[in-house]
Amino acid sequence: MLHHTFSAPFDFAKTAAYIGRYENSQAHAVSGERFCQVLADEDGYYLVEVTPSGTEAVNARIVVGKESALRVDQLEHFLRRTFGSDDELLRFYEFAKPDVYLSKWTTEFRGLRLVGIHSLWECLSWSIIGQQVSVASAFAVRSRLALYCEAIVEWQGKVYEGFPAPYALLSLTPSELLRCGLSRQKGEYLQGLAQELCLGYLDESNFSGSDPEAMRARLIELRGIGPWSVEYAMMRVHGDADACPYEDIGLRNALAREYGLGRQATIDETKHITESWRPFRSYATFYIWYTLLKTP
Repeated sequence: MLHHTFSAPFDFAKTAAYIGRYENSQAHAVSGERFCQVLADEDGYYLVEVTPSGTEAVNARIVVGKESALRVDQLEHFLRRTFGSDDELLRFYEFAKPDVYLSKWTTEFRGLRLVGIHSLWECLSWSIIGQQVSVASAFAVRSRLALYCEAIVEWQGKVYEGFPAPYALLSLTPSELLRCGLSRQKGEYLQGLAQELCLGYLDESNFSGSDPEAMRARLIELRGIGPWSVEYAMMRVHGDADACPYEDIGLRNALAREYGLGRQATIDETKHITESWRPFRSYATFYIWYTLLKTP
């Protein structure tokens, strides 16, 4: 079992609520007291369980699958990415104090972590799957992909869905991708991305340590990856505290409500408002996204 301690405010239930959004078919996987995640390595898929340990730490253990040094390292990486940087969160809280909106959100959602994504492959794939469809529809497609690729783990009579490994996605035929709910173009984008990773043209292991602008330039070269996807990856995988997916519909809707605009914020308005959030646009964006979970 791994024990991960925090030096900044930490609220497990709030963070888990974001992790579990729209997971209707996987409601058993996330609660205010735990969440489960399917991870993968060369030996296959395995299941981990993360639970709070008091108000300042979490415990994580592999509940299905053999434990190995590689998997322990992978689990540590998963925890670091999922819960983000203590130092950055503390700096954001200080930065937020003079701003009426930021201070409101950071007070209401204190301890919410900027939930990262442990895999560049999963993050970019998710951005492709979610293009021009509802979030609920995107989750349904992801669920079907997991079942087709057998990226699932059973535990205590329940099935837990992971995200297919790149090689597994490459094994699907165009017809199978269509049956999963992907358009032919999206299927081509996903398999092209999987090929980039499998052939080593896109090196995920170097992503966090790379220069942010160099990484942005590399990502925008990928088919199916536009400016929104780049900023989303920089925010949730790279950990760039100032990344800002200003084209995001959710962000623009949240701005409309929180700032009383009476309509969806335009892209220009979003750029203008978020400019005042520098150099913590990622954190501010994540916190205003969280206000949408309260919307019926």
